Parts: sequence; structure tokens; C-alpha cells
Amino acid sequence: MQDPDSRSPSGTLPLEPDADAARTLVRERPPTEGDTLLAHPGADSGSSEPQVADVEPMSFDPGQRYADRKLLGEGGMGEVRLCADRFVGRDVAMKILRPGMGSQGSAHARFLREARVQGQLEHPSVVPVYDIGRDTEGRAFFTMKRVKGHTLEEIVAGLAAKDEEMERAYPRRKLLAALSQACLAVELSHRRGVLHRDLKPANVMLGDFGEVYVLDWGVAKIVGAADLALEAVDGGDATIDRTQVGALVGTPGYMAPEQARGASDAIGPAADVYALGAILFELLALVPLRRGRTVTELLVDTVRGEPASPRVRAPDADVPPELDEVCIKACALEPEARFPTARALGEAIESYLSGERDAEHRAALAREHIERARRALERASGSIADDERARAMRELSRALALEPSNEEAAGLLMQWVVAMPSELPPEAEAEIKEVERRDRAQGARRAAFGFLSWYLITPLVLWMGVRDWKCVLWAELAITAFVLYALWMWRTGKAGPEYMRWGIVLSFLVVSGTGFLLGPFVLTPAFAVGTMAVTAVGIRANRNTRGLILALALLSVFVPFGLQHFGVTAPSYAVQDGKIVLLPVMTELPPTLTLWFVVLVVAAQFIITMKLMGYGIEQLVRAERQNFAQAWRLRQLLPSESRPGG
Repeated sequence: MQDPDSRSPSGTLPLEPDADAARTLVRERPPTEGDTLLAHPGADSGSSEPQVADVEPMSFDPGQRYADRKLLGEGGMGEVRLCADRFVGRDVAMKILRPGMGSQGSAHARFLREARVQGQLEHPSVVPVYDIGRDTEGRAFFTMKRVKGHTLEEIVAGLAAKDEEMERAYPRRKLLAALSQACLAVELSHRRGVLHRDLKPANVMLGDFGEVYVLDWGVAKIVGAADLALEAVDGGDATIDRTQVGALVGTPGYMAPEQARGASDAIGPAADVYALGAILFELLALVPLRRGRTVTELLVDTVRGEPASPRVRAPDADVPPELDEVCIKACALEPEARFPTARALGEAIESYLSGERDAEHRAALAREHIERARRALERASGSIADDERARAMRELSRALALEPSNEEAAGLLMQWVVAMPSELPPEAEAEIKEVERRDRAQGARRAAFGFLSWYLITPLVLWMGVRDWKCVLWAELAITAFVLYALWMWRTGKAGPEYMRWGIVLSFLVVSGTGFLLGPFVLTPAFAVGTMAVTAVGIRANRNTRGLILALALLSVFVPFGLQHFGVTAPSYAVQDGKIVLLPVMTELPPTLTLWFVVLVVAAQFIITMKLMGYGIEQLVRAERQNFAQAWRLRQLLPSESRPGG
């Protein structure tokens, strides 16, 4: 078993037992101060210490130290099991080479190289390797830190499905910060001469306590070293479900175009930069960068190299233009057009997170949104008017978000507000009808209590003396019916037009009943006018309803008069010697009580009518002030030059 402190001072990393690979790595740039090169056995380390990694891992019984608990997962080369380290007293993950892996020598060498690459890339985002060896059956294994959390693949799937828990736990800022940290881990591996070659959301994990891990270095390549053979699989048109091996290395959909072409000599750090850009695209758009169900379809889409713009693929995702530009550059078709290093990509993400903005780029995007809004306003007519106005509002909002001081966008927005159509869209119409229904229900309650006050007159009527009990009963029943119906409307909320009309009819039946007191032309007209005004204002009556109210008011006065005129009921008036003589039907007319009765009834009409109309007036004033306040606040959001009269 390799002693972790037995590395040579020069930092060489003997990775493969293959004789052909026993040479120093070729670097794409000269090493800078602080770099440690990853080397192969036989490289001149400048040290007399033995190259420990040349030694084949010794066989021992891992069961003496590691207690197997359960299977954590399986991959192409082996399986990962959860084990308890009896020596240290901790849980570890043990990866064991699967038996029967084609060429045992090639698979074994690749397995050991994965362990050694991962073990010597000392970075917080690379899972540390603890131990390496062979079990009693001759299978190679290595143990590493057990990590817990969610991969970016799981997180993106949850966010795409609108999982509320995922949305709370992983906001966009947190994911971008994690990817920036992963970029630094990949940058370290590049400086050490290692290409990951299989970066994808499934291979980046976010731990439960803020950790970020870059996983699965099984197909990593040592720059300048001969690549190890891979076991071939036929993936021509199979649905993608794992890293493809054979002629191509990596996962279709995330591998760079040069990787997809099979040009292994052309694969460098830029290929990992491309894969990191593809991950960034998926975090922003919540859909994969490349489209296709089969390997062939994904490879064709990759080689075609359409711009990786999440704003185009996911217009509703509200992707900032800065990050859209980062994605396009990271996933450029030609390696030279991408970010020069993984660190540069991470710094571009950090630059966005730090709040830096490209003012010129934002202004150009704002102009695009303004032009779209202008075209939408020009198309706003006929059946599509509402949709086009809504589209114009969205475009103008985006333009102002990009450039708040843009006067053209502000002017168009004011034009949109001022030119609002008189007819509301169906959704708004339904909403305002619901508001009116609630207001009518409250109005029915107020009307009920207003009409209840007429019960105060009943004792006076009885005191004056009753002539016709049928008339008294009619008036009392009419008032009671209206009060009960109005209270029912209020309690049930059933105050739509179909219910309101019956309430209006009942209210004017009450009005007609007052004609029995002093005839239809003394108190009744004033009572009818007051009821008509209160009802029309209180329910915000439209033209048709106002016509119905007027007709019922006229009928409440002239139907009783007609019945008297044609002898159906007793007359209330007689013209004698140039005088109109009152002939009351319901009550006697004692001199003193009659005068006080008239005074009380007239005063009640004034007070009750004004009180009920006051509620309606207050609602209208409140609505007017609210509309004015909203328009005033909107004007304050605009530059002074764009305000009306500014």
C-alpha cells in the first residue's frame, strides 16, 4: 500500500506501468512558478527516492480493515460500495474493478491511473483517495472519501420539474458559484497535465455543507502520454445512458466538437472548457445544450456547432445577457474561440456574480427589445390586439431592465399606458365583474338596513288610525320581502345581475306602497327618485340596467295612479272648487299627527338617500384616486423628458 508521504519532492506522478508511457509529459505551455507536473514512471524527478507508484499495489484482505455495508453505485469499470474503515473509524467509498473487463491489463491500468490521478490532484473539489490495493481475489480497489449531496444532473431535473424544495435549496447564484469552483478544480488538473474528458452535470456534485466535487476521473487523459485502450461498445443509435467508450471518449452532448470527430490528437484543455460551458448552458436553460435521442443525432448536433445561447433556447428563463455571452464563447465550435483556460471561464462567471455589467451590450439588447415592442404595438389590432399589447409590455419591461434610463423605451411605455383600450381583455373583464359582485353584495346589505328604517313609520301609521288594513299589510310585506332578499344576497354573495334585478323590482314595490299614504303624487315621486339614484350608483348600473330602473320608478308612481283612475282601487285625490283634496286610502289624517308624519317622512328621505348615495360616491372617489395614484407613480418611473408635458 502506497504511503501518502512517499511522493518524491519534485512532485512527479508515476501513473502507468506501461513501458511505452514511461516519459515526461509534454505541456502545451511552459510551467509557471507553483506548477507541479504530472509525470510517468521513469521521468527524471531530480530525487534519489524510489518511484513508489511503479510498484504494483500489493494484495491483502480488505475485509480486515473495511467492513462492507452496501452498494452505492455501478459504472462501466467497476462498482462503488459503502464501507466502514475499522482503523480510522469512518465511512469510506470503495471502488472495485469489475472482473471480466475485456483486456484485463488495459482495464487494470486504467483503473489504477484513475485512482492515482484522483489521489494526486489535491484540491477541495477533487475527492481524496485514501488507499489502493488488490483484494484476495486479485481485483484492484481503492478507497476514497464518501461524499453526499446532489449532482447537478439531479438538481437540473428538479428545477425543470418545478420542485419547490430544489428551487429553495439551489438558487441560480448558488449553482453558478459551484460551477465557478469546479472550473478551478479543472484548471488545477490542466496545470498538472490531466484532461478530464467527461465533464457533465452528473459528474459535478454539490455537498450538503457547501462542498463542490468534480467526480469520475476514469477516462482522464495524461497530456503527452499514450492513451490506454478502452473497451468498445456499439452505441451507434442507442439511447444515451452512460459515458460512451470505444472510438470516442466522453458523453455525447457534452463532449467538444473535436472530441466528437474522434480527433484525439486535437483534444486539449479547450475540450474540458467546452464541457463546462455545456454545463453552464444547462444550469441556465434547464435543458441540455445538444439535442438528440441517439449518439449519432447528438454528435451531428455537436459538430454542427449552433451557438449555445440559453436566451434563445429558453426565452422564459430570464437568462442575463452576460451569462448568455459566456455560454456562447465557452461552447464555440473552434477551440481557439473559447476561453483560454477553465480559470478564465470561472472568472467570467465570478465577474457576473460580482455585479459587473457590459453597458454597451445591454444597450444593444435593449434596442432589440424596443424594436420588438414597437412592431408588436403596430400589430395591436383586431382579435390579436390584447396578445400584442401584452408582448409589447414584456419587451419594454426587459428593455428598461437592461437600460433603465432609455428614453425611447420610457416613451413607448407611456404610449402603451395612455393608449389603453376601452374594452378590457376577457381575464380582466372577469376580474372586474367579480369585484362588482362583491360590491353589490355589500350594497344589498346597506340597502336592507336603509329600508328597515321605514319600520319606524309603522307606529305613526297605527297612531294616525288605519282605514284599510290591506294597504298596511301590502306596504309591510313589500318592505319585509325586500329586506330579507337583500340580506340573503349579502350573506350568500349571490349578487350577479340576475339576482340584482329581482332586488330592484322589490325595492320599487316598496316605493309603490308609499302611494297608499298620501297618494302617488305627494311622497312617492321623491321616494322613487331617491331609490332610483341610490340603486343606479350603488350597483354601477350599465345603460340597460339604468333603463330598467327608470321604467320601474315610473311604474311605481303611475301604476297606482292608473288603478285609481280606472276605478280598480279607491281614489287618493279629488278636485273640488279648484282645490286638490287628499283622500288617503291607508290611514286617517289627524291634523297634528299628519304634519309631523310628513315632516318625518321627508326628513328620512333626505337623510337615507344621501347616506346610501354617499357609499357609492365614496367608492367612485376611491377608485379615481387609486387610478390617479397608480398613473402618478408610473410617471415617476420615467425620465422627466418622457413624462406627459415634460
